[in-house]
Amino acid sequence: MKTKITLSNSFHNTEVTLIAKGGYLSRGQVRRARKALCGIGECCCGGSAGQRPDGQYGLEERQDGGAYLTELSSN
Repeated sequence: MKTKITLSNSFHNTEVTLIAKGGYLSRGQVRRARKALCGIGECCCGGSAGQRPDGQYGLEERQDGGAYLTELSSN
């Protein structure tokens, strides 16, 4: 199943929309998201894909460079 998701980074005020297949982002998608959300090599503003936990989704990193989506609670 394909899911359209938007990851955001409130520190840089950026966002990127990706299509996750089966709740998974490939290594290339993670790199593309990182470049779009932050792009500063030494910046530690967000997670592996440059996202900050202020959106609907979080990411659980995989050893192959990809990531699984995790839905964040809306508390």
